[in-house]
Amino acid sequence: MPEPGTAVVAGNLEGWELNRQAAARVSANMRWKTALAALLGLLVTAGCAAAADTSVDHVQADVVFSQDMITHHRQTVQLAEVAAERGGSSYVRELSKKLIAEEQADIDMMASWLQSWEEPVPPLPTRTMGAELPKGPGFDRQWLKALSGHLEHGIHMAETVKKSGQHGPTLELADQIIRAQNAELAEIAKRLA
Repeated sequence: MPEPGTAVVAGNLEGWELNRQAAARVSANMRWKTALAALLGLLVTAGCAAAADTSVDHVQADVVFSQDMITHHRQTVQLAEVAAERGGSSYVRELSKKLIAEEQADIDMMASWLQSWEEPVPPLPTRTMGAELPKGPGFDRQWLKALSGHLEHGIHMAETVKKSGQHGPTLELADQIIRAQNAELAEIAKRLA
């Protein structure tokens, strides 16, 4: 016969071991449920953030900028095409080729944004910009003056969208336009001096 109290202690130890195992199972189960709840919370938060991002993806200022800048760039391309045909200096001819390639790439990018926003892409201009410039020796100087005014207008448009636009790629393009066209204006100013 066991000594008094040993059966109780043995029974308590067995009970304690069963309780410890049960507690471990509950604890593991709780950790799993907590982790799952945290993961679901993150997914819901990410989903809300993604939904918020799409609602603020662009604003009307971004749309207007793309539409107006497409028209502006198309005019630049027309002006450059005239210079590619009539330009007397290698600088004017090279600049015109560079402008055609760069501006067309920007046009394609902005048109894709407008299409993704279900906004209309402006039609091609009906008037050919630069067609009125004289042929012959005075062409390069007149073309550079016309291009300078045109580039200044483009910089103004880019500065305007930076104040009220929200579409990240549009604001990056605006920065790029400001930098590139200011550099072109500085070089043109040297050539016209």
